[in-house]
Amino acid sequence: GRGSLVRKVMLPMELRILIQDFILKVLGNSRKVKRWAAFAAVGAVTVVALRARRLKDPPSSGRLRRSRSSGTFGRKAKVDLQFFKNLWEFLRICIPGVRSVEFFMTATTAVLLVSRSYLDIWTSENGGEVVKAIVGRDKQEFLRRAVRDILMMMFPIAAVNALLKYSLSLLKTMMRKKLSLHFHDSYLANNTFYKVTNLDHRMRNIDQLLTTDVERFCTSLADLYSNLSKPLLDVILFSVKLARSLGTSGPAIMIGYFGLASVILRFVQPPFGKLAADEQRLEGEYRLYHSRLIAHSEEIAFYRGGIREKLYINIAFERVVKHLHKIFGQRLYIGFIDSILVKYIATAVGYCVVSIPVFFVAHVDGETASDIAGVYTRNSRLLLALAGAIGRLVLAGKEVNRLTGYCARVADLREVLQDFSEMDPKKRTSRLPSSKSFQEELRLANAMKPGELVIGSDHLIRFEHVNIVSPDRTILVEDLSFEICRGTNLLITGPNGCGKSSSFRVLAGLWPLYGGKLTRPDAARTFYVPQRPYLALGTLRDQVTYPLVWREAQGEKGATDEMLLQLLEDVYLSEVAKRKGGLDAEHDWSDVLSGGEKQRLAMARLFFHRPAFAILDECTSAVSMDVEDFLYTRAKELGTSLITISHRFSIWKHHEKLLRFDGMGGYEFRDITEEDIPPQTPMPSRKGAMEEE
Repeated sequence: GRGSLVRKVMLPMELRILIQDFILKVLGNSRKVKRWAAFAAVGAVTVVALRARRLKDPPSSGRLRRSRSSGTFGRKAKVDLQFFKNLWEFLRICIPGVRSVEFFMTATTAVLLVSRSYLDIWTSENGGEVVKAIVGRDKQEFLRRAVRDILMMMFPIAAVNALLKYSLSLLKTMMRKKLSLHFHDSYLANNTFYKVTNLDHRMRNIDQLLTTDVERFCTSLADLYSNLSKPLLDVILFSVKLARSLGTSGPAIMIGYFGLASVILRFVQPPFGKLAADEQRLEGEYRLYHSRLIAHSEEIAFYRGGIREKLYINIAFERVVKHLHKIFGQRLYIGFIDSILVKYIATAVGYCVVSIPVFFVAHVDGETASDIAGVYTRNSRLLLALAGAIGRLVLAGKEVNRLTGYCARVADLREVLQDFSEMDPKKRTSRLPSSKSFQEELRLANAMKPGELVIGSDHLIRFEHVNIVSPDRTILVEDLSFEICRGTNLLITGPNGCGKSSSFRVLAGLWPLYGGKLTRPDAARTFYVPQRPYLALGTLRDQVTYPLVWREAQGEKGATDEMLLQLLEDVYLSEVAKRKGGLDAEHDWSDVLSGGEKQRLAMARLFFHRPAFAILDECTSAVSMDVEDFLYTRAKELGTSLITISHRFSIWKHHEKLLRFDGMGGYEFRDITEEDIPPQTPMPSRKGAMEEE
């Protein structure tokens, strides 16, 4: 019974016997001593055992690399040196220089804040004079102070208040524009948008970061600028004014009290920065489930998966609601303490300070009740304004904590984008989790040595001993070597998941290049046509010229309406153009066109650009064989070399080379012979094929 605590820990029998002997013989027979000794011994031995197990089974090298290279990603949101470094870098982006429009707007806002403070002082002093006139029954003074002066000053006061709100809103928008465009430059360059979502698992909801989080960060930063600068100025101005009638002790008492209150609030305040960051993360995940539902609505409807998707969405929403309840609970108790310290006790202290000239200072002969009332009213208003300014400074701590959460999220976004702007492929892939054995890691280390990329002329694509490795660090093909010259057409076949499309991703630069050497033309001289073509928002004209806009297409390709109509005629879409309203008709083309029409429109896009090499990935699977034969023939007539993935035997005759993957990491590269080409079957007429499609 006395050794039950020890036996619950899975330790060797000899070690347990030694511990029990130590407890029974060395520490004596006291039950309390033995109990506490048992706890201490078990804790110590457990720590030693865990350390020994950690040394025996070290974590995988993927985790080790991730811990070394993670930088500041996912750091806890708090006010520290890293926060100020990140904030300074973002400020340099939002306000690039003293000659920028953003700096001018920041300075304009500062001038308006100063003007607002002086107008507040005037309002307090004028209020004291009005009360003095009322108590003294001075009608002329009352009309002058309460009517004439207020009617004269209402215009500048209203103008300053409106301009201050306008300038702050404009400053938030300007800062958001600068920061968003800065991230857009990184996110939309070098296919980073693809790599972030496919080669990295840190950002699940990058759309939330680029939109909502950036906007809230800029809003919080601009609000903090206003909530810190004006209260600081108010504290200085109101303290000077109060010191003239109350002496330096009055403002000093108020400032000292609020300093003590700020220390107490700082001690009991919850980590609102971390809570804000977690809230944005959970909101992003909730939005992600809705985005997936919209993107895959047809497939989900076919599977009748609405109930299952509702389960996912409700679980994500419950996480958001649970976290919001946690935040509300934290705000409840901190709001209670705020009210006690900053509002009610501060009011009592303020009344005591204001009463100093009335009860504790000798009055001057001839001083009337109206004079005392005016001084009291003026001082009380100034003191209330001072207390409000100091209180805003104290409560600005919550805004700072909230800003740390937004800043941490935006800093994570910047770090991920910076990682993918680097050229070291190892650093990018090491972000992915790993559970491989030591031998597999060793093999991967040899296979994932950075390769050499040579961008040469338009007439050659050459793979020399290249290794194809997927983002999850699976070797698909080793030592891939083949060469395609312009004028030669290559057919790629093999089972699913063997590396057919993956080799295209390496060729396009979407996946890192490992192992050997890749020689290819400039990216503008290659064109990719997928099985499910992407149709952009815009007109039918935009679909043909994509990714060029019409003005670029006219300048670079000499595009005309007649050229586009002829291309649509070549792919049998002229009737679609007439039916939908012509080249300038705008529709959601992904919904308007059928699968075969989308693929033929993608081929028209290929004919328009006339690249040196075209990569066709099952791009005619929804097209009839007759039309498919014509499209391949037309592409070859335009001088485009074809690199095709397809399982249709009907297109073998359009290719001279064969690259066959076996699905086990091996491949075969050879010429296509006449025996490889299957006998042709009678094909229907084009009109019949179009009707069938």
